[in-house]
This record gives sequence, C-alpha cells and structure tokens, in this order.
Amino acid sequence: MGYAGWLAAMLGGRTTDFYRDLRWPEWVRQVEACRLDQAISVLPPLWTREGKDISAASRRPVPMSEAMSLIGVTQDARRP
Repeated sequence: MGYAGWLAAMLGGRTTDFYRDLRWPEWVRQVEACRLDQAISVLPPLWTREGKDISAASRRPVPMSEAMSLIGVTQDARRP
C-alpha cells in the first residue's frame, strides 16, 4: 500500500484494521484514563520477539517525555 492508499484508508475510517495488532482487551478504558501528557508504556517493547503479544505485556501510563526518550526523541530535537 502506498502513501495515498494509506492516507485514504486512515481518513476513510479503516484505523480499526490498521491498528488491530496493537490493541488489547480494555484498551479504550486504559487509553482514556491517560492524560494528554502521558503515553502507555509497554514492556517488553513491542518491537522485540517477547513483546509481540500486547495482551500479555505489562502496560502502564508514563510521562510523555519518558516514552519519547525511549525512542530517542528529546525536547532539543523539536527545536528548529
């Protein structure tokens, strides 16, 4: 799927299918409980072999800065 196809799918409401493997039972309740300055930390990380089953992983809200530091994004990186 190219970018145009992906964009059409996202704008057309196909996000349920796109994110199917990244959702777990009660994900809506857990995400709604997060503040806007928080993210859901998943351990083991989803990109590891052990982290492939998000339902079995540990999930908890963490400050967004902590989540971004895990992937190497810092506040300085956002400055022009």
